[in-house]
Amino acid sequence: MRKLLLLIFLSISIMGCKKELNLPQTNGVSLTLAQHRFENLSNIRYELHFVLPELKEEEIQATAYIEVDIKDTDHPLLLDFATDNNEITNLVVNNQPSDYRYQLEHIVIPSEKLTEGKNKISFHFTAGDQSLNRKENYMYTLLVPDRARTLFPCFDQPDLKATYLLSLDMPESWKAISAEYGKSTPSEDGRTLIVFRESQPMSTYLFSFVAGEFEEVVYNDGKQKFHMLHMESDEKINNNKKAIFDLHVNAIKWLEEYTGIPYPYHKLDFALIPPFQYGGMEHVGAIQYRASSLILDENAGPSEHLRRAQLIAHEVAHTWFGNLVTMKWFNDVWLKEVFANFIAAKAVEPNYPEINHDLQFYLSHQNRAYVVDRTAGSHPIQQQLDNLNLAGTLYGAIIYSKAPVVMAQLEKVVGPENMQKALQSYLSKYAFSNATFDQLIAEISTASGLELKEWADSWVKKEGMPLLQFTSQEDLLSIQYSVPNASQIIEVNKEDILLDQQKIQLNSKINGFPLDQSAKGYGYFELDEVLQEQVINSINTLSDTEVVVAYGTLFENFLHQKVDIEVYVQFIIEQIKVEDNLLLKNMLSSQLNEVYWYYLNDKERIVITNNEFDTFKKLMESASKKEIKAFYFNILKLFAHTEKHQSFFSSYLTKKNTSPKLNDRNRIALLQKLRLEQLVTDEELAVCQSLIEASYYQDFLKYILPSSSQQQDQLDQFIENMKKVENRGNEPWVEQALGYINHPLQAKLSLKHIPTILELLPEVQKTGDIFFPYNYLRSSIGKRTEKHVVKITNDYIQQHPEIDSKLKAKILQNLDPVIRRSK
Repeated sequence: MRKLLLLIFLSISIMGCKKELNLPQTNGVSLTLAQHRFENLSNIRYELHFVLPELKEEEIQATAYIEVDIKDTDHPLLLDFATDNNEITNLVVNNQPSDYRYQLEHIVIPSEKLTEGKNKISFHFTAGDQSLNRKENYMYTLLVPDRARTLFPCFDQPDLKATYLLSLDMPESWKAISAEYGKSTPSEDGRTLIVFRESQPMSTYLFSFVAGEFEEVVYNDGKQKFHMLHMESDEKINNNKKAIFDLHVNAIKWLEEYTGIPYPYHKLDFALIPPFQYGGMEHVGAIQYRASSLILDENAGPSEHLRRAQLIAHEVAHTWFGNLVTMKWFNDVWLKEVFANFIAAKAVEPNYPEINHDLQFYLSHQNRAYVVDRTAGSHPIQQQLDNLNLAGTLYGAIIYSKAPVVMAQLEKVVGPENMQKALQSYLSKYAFSNATFDQLIAEISTASGLELKEWADSWVKKEGMPLLQFTSQEDLLSIQYSVPNASQIIEVNKEDILLDQQKIQLNSKINGFPLDQSAKGYGYFELDEVLQEQVINSINTLSDTEVVVAYGTLFENFLHQKVDIEVYVQFIIEQIKVEDNLLLKNMLSSQLNEVYWYYLNDKERIVITNNEFDTFKKLMESASKKEIKAFYFNILKLFAHTEKHQSFFSSYLTKKNTSPKLNDRNRIALLQKLRLEQLVTDEELAVCQSLIEASYYQDFLKYILPSSSQQQDQLDQFIENMKKVENRGNEPWVEQALGYINHPLQAKLSLKHIPTILELLPEVQKTGDIFFPYNYLRSSIGKRTEKHVVKITNDYIQQHPEIDSKLKAKILQNLDPVIRRSK
């Protein structure tokens, strides 16, 4: 009877409250809510005013005025707002005071206060701190993918673009940048009001400002004026500023020519932020960079200079691919990232003719994508997304690294001219609007005259790494291809080979290179023993492009237990000695680090060290180039295990003028490694600390030092402190500290913390930025070798069925190397 009465009550309630049907059913921004709002809302405009206090402990008071056209007023209006202090005051809707409800991270404005057509809404609020990255003397917003709602009430979805009129009341010594130029007016109370011009339409995740005690450098190339905010020394800026500005100018020029669309916004400023979470973030008119990504020292080689150029080109490319044309929903976030990477590679190529760009493409893409795609946590490029509060879990190597390979293959299929023609049409058609993957493919199909949907869906909407089994039989090279629907073109013996069948046989030259010579093929290239031996024996006769594919292929075969470990370790070490290309030397160094620490035991490592340390020391001393000398120094650091090594490295810890010369970051890395080996005296530690010059690195060292301690209580306290969100504010620091704590030399002491690290994961995902959950796991679970860790992690997954599938995938991605190492 009670159940019947309840059903009757619910039926009456629903019938009598038709206007309440649009109330939120969940936290975050659901796909259902987003679709409803897209159909119902348009012409959105924000006026935002923030009062920025000098002390970071004080709250930031703010006001908002929002204009929005509403098509249907049968339902209440939902503004997204997710902060600790979710109260708003002085709410006025269409010139009338209004009440509201706060429900499931939404401000619910009653439908009776709304009118069809233009609506005006204003209120006071306290800005949320979660994405406002407040430091002692500066702050910066970082709102991707769904964090605008953690700062101010808004319609936080990418397909509701809006204009912004921003003003900041801030200390008079501060400088600020945002999407538009600002005009500053000093006040009598030691503060400044800066009012920025109204912006062009953009998605909420692209709204930003940076404010603080920055130095400013202005550069005018005759066509455009650039403002750069920074906190670096004059020496570092003077050594780098010309290159930084030139790279921005060159990237803009190349993209304007390629797209046929002039730079679509009014300005381009940027800020160099010391502890920035990513390499860069493409905010409209105000790019944010990690300072260390752009400020290079004297040891930087061609690869570091190229990475800087690619990063700048990547962020500038987002101006067209992501900002001008934005994905409709974050399930297509890969669209903006794939073109930023794909286009950036093209943009920098003319300025670096000395670089082998096919080699660089492989290192930047296949080499990184395979790390995820070989695992049980692999996923399609385009992923299902039901709520924007999980959009951060979509990011990773598949969208950043696999997707550009797919685009390179697509360009091979349709031709470069048709690809460029299609992209120009795509950008023109959807400028200042949104588009989907299917709409992009339609443009490319139209330009090329080819039906591409089935091919594109096979690569983009299905997960996994193709298997290509290469076998040699007398004069025939046989290729078994696992996914012929996802066809691709590779180059063998200087000929393009279309892989669109399960089995292909080729005439092979006995001494020819039996793999992909284009460095654009994708998958696990499994080699039989004959081909493995052929590749190894001919390695020093191959071109650099062939060599990078060979190194990558042999490493994959090693991970799949197809190559003997003793043979492989010795092969890597010998190749490091003779390899001329620094990019390839770094690739081998990364592979050696994996094998050395995670596949060898202590005794085996000591044998290698005893055999090789002096040889590499001589190579370092005889190297004429600073970057090569620095490379061999890092190899020696890997081999540092005994008191003999302590005496060698002591001068590098305690003296400034060494060869190679160490910057603050290098010195801290050496200190931490030697502390793990218990090769640092108290006196050396004190001197080393005194040599750290930059305040940023002084703070970094203070934070990270306990992570290399051999004292159980210090490690325990660090993990305990990490549970508090305020101690995870600088995420790169957390990641590096976890890497030391979970290093094989600390494995016994830190094993007890694996359950805690896993239990904290959902909170890390909720409060951290987009790359943090994966990097958090990579620096903890991903550093382990024990079968027991595999069991603990699998038990955790089994006991927490509520974990989102994409977060579970990140666990499996980082468990994969542990499984391989523990076999």
